[in-house]
Amino acid sequence: MATELRNEKTRNEKTLVVLATYNERDNIDHLLDAIVGLQPCCDVLVIDDNSPDGTGARVQARIGVATRIRLISRRQRGGVGSAHREGWSYARQAGFARIVTLDADLSHDPLEIPRLLAALDAGADVALGSRFVDGGTLDYKGWRRFLSLKGNYLARKALGLPISEYTTSFRAARLDRVPIGLIESIPNDGYSFFLTAAVRLVRQGLRVTEVPIHFHERHTGVSKMPSMEVVRGIANLLYHTVNRRPFAREGSTSQRLRNAA
Repeated sequence: MATELRNEKTRNEKTLVVLATYNERDNIDHLLDAIVGLQPCCDVLVIDDNSPDGTGARVQARIGVATRIRLISRRQRGGVGSAHREGWSYARQAGFARIVTLDADLSHDPLEIPRLLAALDAGADVALGSRFVDGGTLDYKGWRRFLSLKGNYLARKALGLPISEYTTSFRAARLDRVPIGLIESIPNDGYSFFLTAAVRLVRQGLRVTEVPIHFHERHTGVSKMPSMEVVRGIANLLYHTVNRRPFAREGSTSQRLRNAA
């Protein structure tokens, strides 16, 4: 009976998969096909930053034949962090129960989404796809592998939090468990968004589970990470190492007391 009730609850919970895109036309069809074919069923929201290669137009063409695909076309490139903030806000406003985020370059296997959702069904508030727990793997070579390994190692040592993965975007969460504004108010527009989100989620006291994943090299195209993101990432890590105040929503008692002080 408990299993039947849990399965019924899962069927009734709407899940939104959020993809931030910029010049991913060569990958987007494969990715969308994989996601809309998943069980349990998921809706997809693509947030496209006016991709010159026509990614947004390709997604728009799919909407007419796939009702679970949605598109937000932004007028200019606003950054991956700002796109994910917008995705979280949209998911809440549209009444979704769960959100999944991942890269649009096929470095994250969309067929692993059900494993993150299963972690939520098992009791987690948040599931992080992790390259650095037992069973996780990383295909990067050379400088990018060094940067990923050392960046996450430094984050673990500096922050002292009980997670291994800070910088991947492959995540799932129960929206009713994550306080409104916890993610939507993150000020980082670029890739530092993901470390800040991980820190806030753990420090909030949420039940965070890491699920091992295989992180692939991107399928086609080139990395979109600006060189200055490394510098911003180091500064962001230092900030969170020093600043350990818990998140408080605007208008909460603790926020009003701080403002009054």
